[in-house]
Amino acid sequence: MVQVLKYVIIIIAVGVVALLVPFYRIRRNRDKRNNLSLNSSLQVLISQDQYEYFLIDVRSKAEFQKGHIPTAINVPYGQLSSFLPTDNLFINMVVYGRSPLQSGRAAAILSDSGYFNVTSFGPVFKWRGPVSRIVNEKESHQKTS
Repeated sequence: MVQVLKYVIIIIAVGVVALLVPFYRIRRNRDKRNNLSLNSSLQVLISQDQYEYFLIDVRSKAEFQKGHIPTAINVPYGQLSSFLPTDNLFINMVVYGRSPLQSGRAAAILSDSGYFNVTSFGPVFKWRGPVSRIVNEKESHQKTS
């Protein structure tokens, strides 16, 4: 009887997993489409000079220097609540960081500060476009010597 009960539990568990896998795949595919859409939208925004926006990188200064999305400004997460980039509460803002949690919290801070058009891009590794880097002056002098 115990053996039969074990087999029944295993069969039920396999059935539940088989039912949940398609929902996971649908969600994963939807997330991929959203990432591509957000990437495309951000690339268009960066390439056009006519739109006023702020692209805010909330990672540390060292991480920002290693590589960031072009036109981004660096405001480390810990300083974000004291940094208000503009008085225009309707300007578009896109925030990204090290992780989805960090960028989501940063977007929430800006939204709570009164800004209406704040979007959390998520982690920087989602970005599929060009990356800008800042080379320290000391490093550039050492390489040329």
